[in-house]
Amino acid sequence: MKDDNIKRFFDDHKQSITDEGFSQRLFATLDCLPEPKQERDKSKIVTLLFALSGVILFILLGGYSELIKGLASFGHIFTDISKFTPEIAITLLFTACSIFAAGKFAVESK
Repeated sequence: MKDDNIKRFFDDHKQSITDEGFSQRLFATLDCLPEPKQERDKSKIVTLLFALSGVILFILLGGYSELIKGLASFGHIFTDISKFTPEIAITLLFTACSIFAAGKFAVESK
C-alpha cells in the first residue's frame, strides 16, 4: 500500500528541468580532463610482508623442528588415538592453513 502511494506521489509531482545544452558542455569538458592515476595494488605488498614475517618467525622460534616432530608422530595417530598431542593438532592446522593460502594465492595471481 505504501509503495503505491509513494509511486503515485512521485508521478503526480514529476518535474523536468530543461537541459539547454548542459549535458553536451559537460561531456565536452570531461573528455579533455586527464585520466586519473591508477593506484598501486597494495594488497600484494602487504601479503608479501606478512608472509616474509611469518617465515622469519617460523625460523626464529624453531617451528621447523616442531613441524617435523608433529608430522613424524602423525603416522601413529591411527594406531593409537591416545597419542594425539597438541603438537600434532597445531601441525595439522598450520599445514591446512598453508595449503589454503597457497591455493588462494594461485587463484588471485591469475
